[in-house]
Amino acid sequence: MFLSYCFNTHRIRRFIDLNKVSSAGQNTVSQTTLAQIAIPVPSPVEQCRILEEIEDRFSLADKAEEIIEQSLKQAARLRQSILKKAFEGKLVPQDPKDEPAEKLLERIKAEMAKVESERKPRKRLCKKATQ
Repeated sequence: MFLSYCFNTHRIRRFIDLNKVSSAGQNTVSQTTLAQIAIPVPSPVEQCRILEEIEDRFSLADKAEEIIEQSLKQAARLRQSILKKAFEGKLVPQDPKDEPAEKLLERIKAEMAKVESERKPRKRLCKKATQ
């Protein structure tokens, strides 16, 4: 496991990527190139401590990712709740003098229909190609 983590560090991955050779559609790295990589090999006890620290950090990252996912879901639910209350008119105190939304929509539709009926038809600049 220790060597696996060593080979997946950014510095070593970059070295391998820069020295790989493409042959018949396969990317390969020669043993000579791999032999050039200096990997410090600590004692087995120290390797275990390093692996434990890496695993602890991965565990913290997993927990953080879980918290972020939960927070995003909660934010989406909160957004929907706010939108629902806004459309129901429950987000802020309502003025009883205001007309209901249905009447406002009817008035807007009527005004749009009036404007549309008064609009002059456009003249065609080009003749139809199917003549």
